[in-house]
Amino acid sequence: MTVSWMPREHEMKNHDRYGSEHWGTEAPCTVYEKKPLKDAKGNVIKGLYNAWIRLNNPNQ
Repeated sequence: MTVSWMPREHEMKNHDRYGSEHWGTEAPCTVYEKKPLKDAKGNVIKGLYNAWIRLNNPNQ
């Protein structure tokens, strides 16, 4: 059994689940913020961050 009947596509394929068109600051979009992690005393811990992901869709 061969697959010679199947058309071939030779360009590179993008298998990402999402693209950059979904990220941004203007609605509707998904906003990603990386904020520094702070300890209980409020001191910034170097090299550690919190990731904040916000859905910016005021129409819903």
